[in-house]
Amino acid sequence: MSHLFTLTVAQRESIYREKLVGHSLGELAQKYHCSLSCVRRWWRVGRDRGVDGLHKPRAVRPGKGALSEFEPVVAEQTLRLKRLHPKRGATRILHDLATEPVLTGHILPKRSSLAEFFHQRCPELLHSYHYQPAPPPQARHVHELWQMDGKEHVVLQDGTIATVLDVREPVACIFLGSFAHAVQTEKHWRKLTLHETQDDLRAVFTEFGLPVGVQTDRENLYGRPASEAFPTLFTLWLVGLGIQHHCSRPNQPTDQPQVERGHRTLFDWMAQPDPIANLIALQADLDTARYKHNAVLPSQAGDCQGDIPLQVHPEVLQIQRPYHPTAELSLFSLARVDQFLSQFTWQYKVSAVGQIPIHDYQYGVGTTQAGKTIDVRFDPRTREFIFSDAQTSQEVKRHPARGLDVSTITGLDTPIVFVHQPIQLSFAF
Repeated sequence: MSHLFTLTVAQRESIYREKLVGHSLGELAQKYHCSLSCVRRWWRVGRDRGVDGLHKPRAVRPGKGALSEFEPVVAEQTLRLKRLHPKRGATRILHDLATEPVLTGHILPKRSSLAEFFHQRCPELLHSYHYQPAPPPQARHVHELWQMDGKEHVVLQDGTIATVLDVREPVACIFLGSFAHAVQTEKHWRKLTLHETQDDLRAVFTEFGLPVGVQTDRENLYGRPASEAFPTLFTLWLVGLGIQHHCSRPNQPTDQPQVERGHRTLFDWMAQPDPIANLIALQADLDTARYKHNAVLPSQAGDCQGDIPLQVHPEVLQIQRPYHPTAELSLFSLARVDQFLSQFTWQYKVSAVGQIPIHDYQYGVGTTQAGKTIDVRFDPRTREFIFSDAQTSQEVKRHPARGLDVSTITGLDTPIVFVHQPIQLSFAF
């Protein structure tokens, strides 16, 4: 059906003249195969402006919204660049627009106009405090993704405050390990240390082998995914052993329900009228409860359906990737760590004294960069951090990476000299 812009001048004149002699607008719309509003529009133009008005194209109202006063190609390229680089802000996108060949000679908008345009056209690409990352993957087979979590503030009869670290196999529905730690201090209690956590996992690795992945919450010890923040030593230790570290979403304990529910299961079986006497008794009770859950008592968890977990999933005892603490340094690959780090870019705001903190080290980039946002990348060839201006991508400084050696990451002293060799990462699910 024709519309306002496809009627010829002759058709417009015919509509006007035929309406003058008595034809209805409905008849004319049917005759010229167009809408009633189209006929009414041209009849009113002829009535108000005469035949000459029918020869002129319809006036087009100026567009509304950000960038409507600029050439359409400007908005097109702006939206394209924002979708291509969603983390870049208005300042950086404006710089990118200035280098686009297709925009040569075009007037570009101000930064404030770009920011308004982003809010109107692609608000989903803007950073938000309500950002929710994707949930961690679901394991399909045993030893694909262990879950690990600590039950804190367990008060014992002798006054000891303990934390119990549980490691759970969600597919087989068994407890891989439960470890009690005394964490009281003179005035308070503390979190588990990296070395305590590593030693607990080493015991589980020795019994069951290395898994494909380990899932934790976002405690400071574990950190956040490397795509969000520079990885912790815990993450790098797992990566060096060929294990992928997954983090639950913020404030989402349901992302690892098996280990969360496992705390309650163990402590329900251990429930006594009086608190457990001491740390030794707590560990003994944990070992007994873990054994009964895995190998003696029927379970309704997962696909056990009232059967004993180890009878349903005996394959959990088959070690696919053997481990022994004395062989860890031969299994650990710093090259794998370097390749992992080289995949990401992290952003930091430079302090007033021109420094950027990474782990326990300060890297100077100059007081001229104070207050600026800096992109940080890792060069696996030289084992250096590359610091670049986040807006211009211009390199500002390079520094050798500190605290990323085998001894610091593993907590093991070693005379091994690192020789860089590319290693293929494989974290398949």
